[in-house]
Amino acid sequence: MACLIITNGLDQGRLFQLPEGEYILGRDETADIQIELSAISRRHAAFEVGPAEVILRDLESSNGTYHNGELVKNSVTLEDGDAIQIADLTLTFQLESTSDVPDAENKMHKDFASTATVETLKARSELLKRLRNCFYEAGFDEVETPALSADTVVDRYLHPISVEVGSRQYWLQTSPEFGMKRLLASGMEAIFQVCHVYRDEEAGPFHNLEFTMVEWYRVGDTTEQAIKFLGELAITLLEYDRYEVISYQQAFQNILEFDPLEVSDQELVGIIASLDFDTPEDWRGMGKDDWLDLLLTEFIQPRLGLKCPCILRDYPASQSALARIHPTNPLVAERFELFVKGVELANGYHELLDADELERRNIKANALRQLDDRPKLPSDSYLSAAMRHGLPDCCGVALGFDRLAMLALDKTSINQVIPFPFPRA
Repeated sequence: MACLIITNGLDQGRLFQLPEGEYILGRDETADIQIELSAISRRHAAFEVGPAEVILRDLESSNGTYHNGELVKNSVTLEDGDAIQIADLTLTFQLESTSDVPDAENKMHKDFASTATVETLKARSELLKRLRNCFYEAGFDEVETPALSADTVVDRYLHPISVEVGSRQYWLQTSPEFGMKRLLASGMEAIFQVCHVYRDEEAGPFHNLEFTMVEWYRVGDTTEQAIKFLGELAITLLEYDRYEVISYQQAFQNILEFDPLEVSDQELVGIIASLDFDTPEDWRGMGKDDWLDLLLTEFIQPRLGLKCPCILRDYPASQSALARIHPTNPLVAERFELFVKGVELANGYHELLDADELERRNIKANALRQLDDRPKLPSDSYLSAAMRHGLPDCCGVALGFDRLAMLALDKTSINQVIPFPFPRA
C-alpha cells in the first residue's frame, strides 16, 4: 500500500497510508489528510490512488504544490521516493508503506546523492566567485565570526537552535549580525561574510534549516547608499539592466488602495474581510503588524520584482527590528528588503545604535514570544556591550545566497541548488 511520510517539522515521521481512492490534503476539518499549518490551504492538493499509479494534483492552492522541486501546474504521476513540498512541509511518497517508521527513515538515508546536479553546483560556485569579487572591488574585507555563540538575535519569528556545552547554553547563529557588529565596534569599517546560519523553521521550496547567508556592513553609509549598493549587486549577479525602489506605503496604496501607515485597526479588519483569499482561522485575533504582513505576503510580495529587482523601503516603525527610526518621519523605520520574482532575497537596515532602545525592543520581542509559547531569549549580550562602547553609524544587509542561486540558475526550489537539504543531512 502506498503512503506519505512527513520528513520535517513537529510531525516528522507521521505516516499516512493511501489505499485505492481519492484523498484531499489540507488544513480543513473535512480533509482526508489534515495538516494544521496556516500556510497550507484548506483544500491544498489531491492524491488519486489507482491500482497501477498515484496521481498528485494541486487544487489551486495559495502557495502551490511542489514535486521534486518543480511547481505542479496540472498533475504529476508519483514514483517511489518522490519529494512533495507543500508550503513549508516536506513529504516523501513511498509505493509500499511500512509500520516500522525507523526502517522507512533508514531507507531514505540510503539516498545519498546530491539534490543539485554537478553542473548546478559548479554554476553555484561561479556565482559565489562573482559575488565575492563584487565585495573585494568595493573595498570590503571578508571576515569570519562564530557560528556558535552565547548571543542570539531576539526576534518573535526567529527560532534559534540551542546547544549545551558543559553547563552553559549557546546558540547556532540565525545571522552573523552580532559578531560582525562587534567587529565594527572594534574598528573595522567595511566587512562582509559568507557563512552557514541556522533557523528552526519548516523546510520548503525557499527554506532549509541550515542555509548560506551573505551579510555585509559599511561604516558611514546612508540608507540611500546602502540601497544603491544592494540594487547594483542584484543587477550584476542576476543580469538585469536596472532595479527599482518603492516605499512600503506606496506599494500598499498602488495595489490595495489604502495607506498602511494611517489605517486604523478597525478599517484594516474590514479590508481583510472584504478580500477573497484564504485567511488563517484566527486572523481576527492577530495584531496590526501581522495583518499588514498577511496582506503583504498574499497580495504585494507576489507582484514585486517581476520585471527587475525591486527594493521595498521605509517599513512601518513598528516593524523596525534592528533598524533605526527615520529621523524626519517617525512613522517609518530605515529598513528595506529586496524582492525578485516575488521572492524575498535580502533585508537591510540603517542600523540601530542605541543600546537602551535595543533592550526595550528585546523585552517586547520576548513578551510576544511568550504569547506564542516560545522560550525567552537572552537579551544581555556582547552586542549590547559593543553598542555601549560605541557602534559606529553604519548600514547592513543580509542576503540569502541559496535563494539568489535558485533565481540566477532558473530553479524553483533551493533544494535544486544545495547538495544536501536538512532531511538528507
